[in-house]
Amino acid sequence: MPEAKAYVGEKRELVVNAGLSVSGLQHVGRLRGEITLSHLLARALRGAGRPVVQSLVLYTQDEWKGKEGQLGQFKGDEGRKYVGRRLIDVPDPFACHGNWVDHYWRDFGGVLERFAPGVRIVTTTEAYKNPEMQALVRDLAARSEEVRVLVNKYRARHPYPSGWIPFEAFCEECHTIGAKTISIDGTTAKYRCERCGHSGSSSIEKGKLNWRLEWPALWKVYRVDIEPFGKDHATPGGSRDSCKEIAETIMHFRPPMGIPYEWVGISDRGKDLGDMGSSDFLGFTPAQWIEVADPEVLRYLYAYNPIFRRLVLDLYRVDTYHDLYDRAEERFFSADREGDEEDQARSYELAQVSAPPTERPFALSYRHAAFLSQISPEHGRIEWCVKRLRDTGILDRTPTNLERDRIARRLEQSRGWVEKYAPENRVRLMEVLSPQVQSQLDAKDREGLRLYATKAAGLPWTEDAIKESMVSLTKAGSLPVETGRFFRDLYLVLLGSEKGPRAAPFLAVLEKEWVVRRLKEAAH
Repeated sequence: MPEAKAYVGEKRELVVNAGLSVSGLQHVGRLRGEITLSHLLARALRGAGRPVVQSLVLYTQDEWKGKEGQLGQFKGDEGRKYVGRRLIDVPDPFACHGNWVDHYWRDFGGVLERFAPGVRIVTTTEAYKNPEMQALVRDLAARSEEVRVLVNKYRARHPYPSGWIPFEAFCEECHTIGAKTISIDGTTAKYRCERCGHSGSSSIEKGKLNWRLEWPALWKVYRVDIEPFGKDHATPGGSRDSCKEIAETIMHFRPPMGIPYEWVGISDRGKDLGDMGSSDFLGFTPAQWIEVADPEVLRYLYAYNPIFRRLVLDLYRVDTYHDLYDRAEERFFSADREGDEEDQARSYELAQVSAPPTERPFALSYRHAAFLSQISPEHGRIEWCVKRLRDTGILDRTPTNLERDRIARRLEQSRGWVEKYAPENRVRLMEVLSPQVQSQLDAKDREGLRLYATKAAGLPWTEDAIKESMVSLTKAGSLPVETGRFFRDLYLVLLGSEKGPRAAPFLAVLEKEWVVRRLKEAAH
């Protein structure tokens, strides 16, 4: 932040910008630099008393390249006929939106306000209708040889030939972008299309600048002061260096401060699948995230982890992410912090979309919520769960409206998480201990359950106490059966199956007397 303030100097009105190509899946990795980092920068600068616009440019004029993931969205070979078209001109494969861009932007743009309020959205399709952008196109075309020499400095292996004009025209015959521009006169580009052989003219509104010119042109037109960007652009002598030089020597303005950030990866139950990718359709969307978690939990992960460190997200681990967030919340409201706890507290504060509460709110453990949501009745669920939380001592007071709302969200989110991503956490309590279950218990099994029932009866009914009691029994060798057999017996008499969720958090949300009674019943 000090570097950003130093870079912009005394300039009052500022623009923090980022860009996204709507080439396919708009995944949560794109919330890291383009949205969260930009939002934190904009908010900090506003806090210093400056008017700041957080802007996002959507690259909708780019060519649809027909990558395997893109083609796979269509039935059969239908997608191949759209290769070369502008993204904005490719139809929605599912016919529920006006075009490709509208469809894939929905699950990102439709919930963006919840991750970063007030972002100004601009498309490159709109940008080329801007008179200032059109003037830049004409100016660059008029100085095409000067531009070519500089661009070729970064294209040693494939230099552009003499006569090259840095504009990709729209072909009116085959409706693709990238036709070779012959000349530009006013708002019209004359072209020869190398795809279909057609020669003609089209409005410059329908075409686009070569990307090395387009990026700095957008900086200039939209007065960008600071811009985070993906690490792929940050290599020395790479794309951003070339655009920076073009801004300074061809367009004669100071480029924005650039902040590179590392990619976000995706894993499936711990298996790293690689970096999230839009046109590869690898990742998950912000809309999928808010089905199972609040935006602030993801913002916390982005705020806490350094931007130069690769972060890997796994929807199977959403419960763990909530544990980290809840721990950071506890640190924030604690007067006694040391070491890394200070960073956790500060990251929690940054993660809040609105001002944090004045007092530490009750945080229902995500795993507790997952179990409560399944054993509670459909009607009156919130009241039933609050009562259970009060009865088990997890909640020691009447919750505030804010706390009730969060309890309600976590119940709903965790239930969806279990159904979609962690089905092994599904639970259904056996109302009656069946003869079938009893027949699977021998004398040693029953003795083990009796021993634990006796120990459980004297416990404070908390997750930590339950976990400690189980560890003490199993490690001390006090049980007549092996540890795995004991947990199998526990799940059998409570759920009717040999496997179940992590025992301590699951038992903690159940009524202690009911658990003890069931264990004693099984033991006899």
